[in-house]
Amino acid sequence: MTLLSLLILPAAPDEPAHLLQDFGLSVTRRPLAPEEPLDDVGPVILVAPGEDVVARWMDLPFGSPAQARSAAAFRLEDEVALGGDDLHIAVGETDQTGRTLVVWTARRTLQAWLDAAQAYGLSVEAVIPDYLLLSEAEDGAPVVGRLGRRLALREPGKALSADPDLAALLLEGRQHRTLDGKALDAQLIAGARSLAINLLQGRFAVRRSGEQRGLKRLAILAAAAVLSPLLLLVVQIAHDQWTANGLERRAAKLAVSLVPQASRYEDATEYALTRLAASQSGQGFGALAASYLSMVESVPGVTLDTLVYGEEGAIRSTIGYANYSDMDQLRIAAKRLGLELTEQSTASEGGRISSDLIVRRKP
Repeated sequence: MTLLSLLILPAAPDEPAHLLQDFGLSVTRRPLAPEEPLDDVGPVILVAPGEDVVARWMDLPFGSPAQARSAAAFRLEDEVALGGDDLHIAVGETDQTGRTLVVWTARRTLQAWLDAAQAYGLSVEAVIPDYLLLSEAEDGAPVVGRLGRRLALREPGKALSADPDLAALLLEGRQHRTLDGKALDAQLIAGARSLAINLLQGRFAVRRSGEQRGLKRLAILAAAAVLSPLLLLVVQIAHDQWTANGLERRAAKLAVSLVPQASRYEDATEYALTRLAASQSGQGFGALAASYLSMVESVPGVTLDTLVYGEEGAIRSTIGYANYSDMDQLRIAAKRLGLELTEQSTASEGGRISSDLIVRRKP
C-alpha cells in the first residue's frame, strides 16, 4: 500500500519526471516516460520546479485565506511583472512572529504543471516548489538538494532553485550540506508529510468529494422537507442564502465600479476596501491640513485666521495678507503640494486683505 506519492517535475524539457513513492518500509524512485499511464497511483503531491515560484515572508492582516491573498496581491501589484489576470498567489500558515509565507507564480505555469500530471493519469492533491520540501539545518548552514541539473537551496530566511553556476556563486566559501540519492528522497518525503504551503488555492483549490456531493445532498434534504413540518424553515434558509449571495454579487459589482482593478482579484470586495483604505490614509484631515499649513507658511506675511474641515473632505479657511501678489504665490505653492485652491471671496480693510478659501486634494 502506497502511503505517499510525489511527482517531481523536471525543470528542463529533456529531463524526465520522477515518481517518488513511500510504501512505509521502503521508498522507491523511478523516471517516467512521457505520458506513461499511471492508473494504479492514487493522488500525488506535485513537486514543481522552484525556479518558477517565488516565496517571501510577509506581514499580512489577520483574516481568511482569501483576504490574505488579496492583501498580498495589493502589495505585489507594483513589484511583479505578471498582470493581475495571470498572477497566482498562495498563502501558508502564520509563524510565531506573525509573518505569513506567501508564494506566487503564473497561473498558466501552474495549469501546465497540472496538465502534465493529468497526462500521466494522476490526480494532484497539492503543489509545492521543490525548495520548500527541504528542511533548514539546525546550525543555519544551507541545505542543497540535487534535482536533475537544478539545485534546490534552503537556509533560514531564504529558499530558491538555481542552476549549478548560480548556486556555486551563492555558496562560495560557505559550509553547506548537499543531499542526493536516498538522503534527498527521505528529505522530500519528510517535507511532503508536513507541507509548508499548497499552491492549490483559490480557483485551483481541490474540491473534495464531499463538497461535490453537497448539491446532491441538498436535493435529498429538500425532498424530505416536503414531507416535514420544517418545510417553511428550509424555504426561509434557502431564501436567506439566495439573498446573501445577491448582496455579495452587488458588493463585488460596487467594488469594481469604485476600484476597477478589483475585477482581477479573487475577493474583489476585500481588495477594493484595502485599496480605498490605503488611498484615504494619505488624504485624510491630518495629511491635508499638514499640506495646507505648509502652503501658508511658505509665503511670508500670510496669516491663518480660521480653519474648518468640511464633511466633503475639504478645508474651509480664512487667511489674511498684505499684497495681492501673495495670493499668486499661494496658488503656486498649492500646485506644488498637489492641492486645489478655490478663492470664494476677497475683501480689503485697513490695508489688509482677507480671503475665504476652499482647499482640497487634486483628484
